[in-house]
Amino acid sequence: MGGKEILIKVVALAIPTYTMSCFLLPQGLCDDMERMMKKFLWGQRQQETKLGWVSWKRMCNPKARGGLGFRNLKAFNLAMLAKQAWRILNNPSSLVARVLKARYFPTGNLLNAKLGSSPSYSWRSIHSSLEVIRQGTWWGVGNGKQIHIWEDRWLPTPSTYKVISPQIQNFEFPMISSLIDPVSRWWKAEVLRTTFLPFEVETILKIPLSYNLPEDKLIWIVNRKGEFSVKSAYHVAHSMLDAFERDESSSGDPYRQLWRNLWHLNLLAKIKIFAWRACVNGLPTYDNISKRGINCSIACPIYGLEPKDINHA
Repeated sequence: MGGKEILIKVVALAIPTYTMSCFLLPQGLCDDMERMMKKFLWGQRQQETKLGWVSWKRMCNPKARGGLGFRNLKAFNLAMLAKQAWRILNNPSSLVARVLKARYFPTGNLLNAKLGSSPSYSWRSIHSSLEVIRQGTWWGVGNGKQIHIWEDRWLPTPSTYKVISPQIQNFEFPMISSLIDPVSRWWKAEVLRTTFLPFEVETILKIPLSYNLPEDKLIWIVNRKGEFSVKSAYHVAHSMLDAFERDESSSGDPYRQLWRNLWHLNLLAKIKIFAWRACVNGLPTYDNISKRGINCSIACPIYGLEPKDINHA
């Protein structure tokens, strides 16, 4: 089983990588590929049926969080497309960036672009990944001309990065530049106090401004280096697709040290995978077989009365 894990990761999951970097694959195609990989892992050949004892969703979790580290194809597809969107944002003078801007967002920027009418499949694919960019970035304030006060993420508050003060109706100009004094090149303190809650006023006043007022900059906040990577974008996309995973990651995994110790043992891969399956109740005990609808006794064949579950075994 250890060899099958490696084959899936370096061959099956690598084959569609190039296509995923250009186009959004249909959900049905991703499901079919994941189904084939799951059948191969559990030993199915031709038309015979093999039971899968651990869900594919669980196996797609990182090893540090109780999974086997397989990729969720849908999330990986979005991460690869987000890489193309990030290139467009950081290289606006490139040919593809100029063509897409002229066609789909001539007066705005990529993050606020609409899908438009009769979009090409390439643009539709890139547009589907924009939420990954939005969730993984925040704006570094320069002159404030590109940042919307209430819609964009620009506050240094890791919980939301957004303003939670109620939006003022008919606000003169809802961009950050309306809060910056063009003469002193600093925040308009009086406007801040009449617009935001007191604690947000203090937070905004602590944001430094350059006297030259450069262009606003989009900053990747998912990893420590602040640099975009497909790996970090994958984690953002994975958490977007799975609300349970997001809740679990926010509360912390109490078994994190167990998984770390398990995968660092100097043992054969098949033994470590067997131990992992025991920890996640993924072994074919009588109790698990009965839960799958197969008629059998769940009593222990040695002691008779006790149920043959994973803890008893």
